[in-house]
Amino acid sequence: MLSDFCTRFRGAGFMFLYWIAFLVALEPGNILHALNRGQPLELHVEALRICLASLLGCTSAPLLIGLARRFPLSGAQRGRNLSIHVASAVGTSFVLIVISCFLAAWILMSKPLPTMPEILGQLAANWLLLIFALGAFTVLIHALGLSPRRSLETVPIKTRGRLGHLDLATLEWIESQGDYLALHAGGRSHLIRETMQGFAKRLDSSRFVRVHRRTIVDIHRVREIQPLANGDSFLILEGGQTIRASRSYREAVRKRWAEVRAT
Repeated sequence: MLSDFCTRFRGAGFMFLYWIAFLVALEPGNILHALNRGQPLELHVEALRICLASLLGCTSAPLLIGLARRFPLSGAQRGRNLSIHVASAVGTSFVLIVISCFLAAWILMSKPLPTMPEILGQLAANWLLLIFALGAFTVLIHALGLSPRRSLETVPIKTRGRLGHLDLATLEWIESQGDYLALHAGGRSHLIRETMQGFAKRLDSSRFVRVHRRTIVDIHRVREIQPLANGDSFLILEGGQTIRASRSYREAVRKRWAEVRAT
């Protein structure tokens, strides 16, 4: 809980600075537009407006970080997830603009409510720009790792046409089969449509170790390692299954297995 709060707090702080930089970059255009209308901007009013707008903008950070964690822009469902982020940016930007109109009316113009033309004018002038800004921030969240994802605990599977959930605590090993992954648990195999790379990122790295480009194993279930002449190894699991480990992963596998056995 504490680490999750710190992540969200750090994300909100980063977003505040992001909005400050974004709005300051737009300020020369605002100044020029005001001068053309014969209404020069007052420095203290503009500074207050930028600070308030940045504070308002950073309130969306928890939502964007939560969405980035829940719907990553990678893996087999990245197309669907991208659509979710776009829809979120559209809706969030609309809400932020409407709220900003009310705040501007109360704080900067000393009147109870904004007029409908004022709201529509702000939407026409800034909606697309704000959608772009929120979309860019979502990309930064992923790029800077501000949305660490919790390890999977269960995964949805189909059994005899019925949707259920597989507890990953029972998972023994995983192998890639084309566009699918075979999840082996309790002597049964379950196919899910997922990429190995995307799925591996969502697993508990303290338990699941890559042993081959097509195979991941729960290292706690490895009973014995048998080296082969070509540098590969056979991993003997507690259930008696034999898994081939590539020499490319040999040192990492042996190190993790030694750590597990030492505990």
